[in-house]
Amino acid sequence: MNISKYIIYYPYLLAWSCSKLFRKKQNVDFYCGNIVDYICIKKVIAHFPTMRIVAKNRKIQKVLREYGVNSILYPTFPDVVVMCRHSARKFPVKKIVKIGLRHGPYHFKDFINPRYYNEFDNYLFTSEYENQIASKLGITNGVGVGYPKIDDAFDGTITNSDLENLKKKLKIKETKPTIIFTATWNKTTYSAVNLWYNRLDELSDKYNVLVTVHDWTTTQVVNRIKETPGIIFIEDKEVLPYLMIADLLIGDISSIIAEFSALDKAMITFRVNEGKRISKEITDMLEDMTYRIDTFEELPAMIEEALRDNGEKHRAERKCNNKKIFGTLDGKAHLRAKEIIEKHLQGIK
Repeated sequence: MNISKYIIYYPYLLAWSCSKLFRKKQNVDFYCGNIVDYICIKKVIAHFPTMRIVAKNRKIQKVLREYGVNSILYPTFPDVVVMCRHSARKFPVKKIVKIGLRHGPYHFKDFINPRYYNEFDNYLFTSEYENQIASKLGITNGVGVGYPKIDDAFDGTITNSDLENLKKKLKIKETKPTIIFTATWNKTTYSAVNLWYNRLDELSDKYNVLVTVHDWTTTQVVNRIKETPGIIFIEDKEVLPYLMIADLLIGDISSIIAEFSALDKAMITFRVNEGKRISKEITDMLEDMTYRIDTFEELPAMIEEALRDNGEKHRAERKCNNKKIFGTLDGKAHLRAKEIIEKHLQGIK
């Protein structure tokens, strides 16, 4: 049990009540725990020009500033707070409307305790199918809206010209296929990064090799990747355009796999030790819609097979699983999220 909610309750209630007395307009805040939170929801924030970005601490505020985003520090005392993490306890007044969204697509890990979801007035899942699963577990406030983070790939925001410019910036050689590696945190038992991070030089002559890894990946691994000749390490937190220029993804259990699947391209995934919270459904999905390997030695031949196939082998399975993960890939998830926030704003007295 996190007791901070109870420790701050009365001081927070007093400050919130005083704030309410002296303001003339509604305050809508987005609570930001890291830069990825902001990237996940910025398409929604664009509909609310007066929404305040609230940084968890000064470190996050600095990162946001470097990204070009102005923010204020927590604590704040809003009428509505939106967030991409389970931090509703930081806004303990019941009259504050709390709306939660996923910071990654679907539940690549099993659901945590339903009470953390039910602290929100609405929790926005990335599909109605996911919402139905959540409901069976006792999560009573869910709505399936889609995944706003990838809308730019489907509504024309990211253009072919943008992608060509990115290729030029990265010095992508058009004569070579482009592959992208991704991995979850290497301190877990279900990351495959240790199988490939020091062997990328074996692939760089034949392919354009892009790499993105979990934010918490150890410095040793990140530095080794960056030092490998011919490798493009992605520092940018907005990875969607990089996924769009890649022909093939190679991963483990990272949720970026779902984003790449939405683009309907071939994927290779390493079989990894399943952690205690890794969803069996996700493992089954990976078996269905990706080429599966156990070792790096299998990878070169599998890359060639996947590129020849051009994603055709698993297309039907991807289509089925994309429906489960995202619902409708129409580029309008941000609009559905906007409508829900607006309804709550209209209901505030």
